[in-house]
Amino acid sequence: MGGGYRPAVVLAPEAPPPPRTAADAAFDPWRVADGRADLTVAFTPVASLLGGAFVARRDGHSVIALDPALSDGGRRAALTHELVHDERGGVADPPDAPTAWAAVVDREERRVDREVVRRLAPTDRVAPLLAEMAAGGGGVTAAELAHELELPEHLAALAIAACG
Repeated sequence: MGGGYRPAVVLAPEAPPPPRTAADAAFDPWRVADGRADLTVAFTPVASLLGGAFVARRDGHSVIALDPALSDGGRRAALTHELVHDERGGVADPPDAPTAWAAVVDREERRVDREVVRRLAPTDRVAPLLAEMAAGGGGVTAAELAHELELPEHLAALAIAACG
C-alpha cells in the first residue's frame, strides 16, 4: 500500500467483520481501535494460547491479537479488555515471575475487568434491564444477563454486583 496508509483493524480472511449490534450501544471498542493509528487488531489462533486475546507493545505501537474462534460478544469483551490493558500500560505476566507477582497480576485483572464492565455494561443501562428481567419474580443470574448483553459470564456477574 502506498502513501503510508495502514489499516487499524486487520481481519484474517476467515474472520467476519467486527459486529455492530445493539450490545455495542454502550461502548464500541471497534470504533476506538479503528481510531487509533498506533494500534493494530489482528485475528489469529495464536491468541487462543493466552486465553483468547493479548496485547503486545513495541516502539510506540500496540497489537491486540484476538482468537477468531471467539463469539461476537467474546470478541467485543476481549477487545475492550485488551484496550484497557493497553491504556493502563499493561502488566507483564512472565511464566518465571516470582510467586508474589501473581497478586499484582490478579489485582490488575480485577481493575481491568471492572473498567470493561463500566464501559460495556454501565449501571445506568444494566439496572433497568435487571429490573425488567426480574419483573416476573425471582432474581437474574449472571448467565441470563451474560446472554442478554452478549458478555462473558464473569463480567455479567460483576455488572450485577455493581448494580447491587
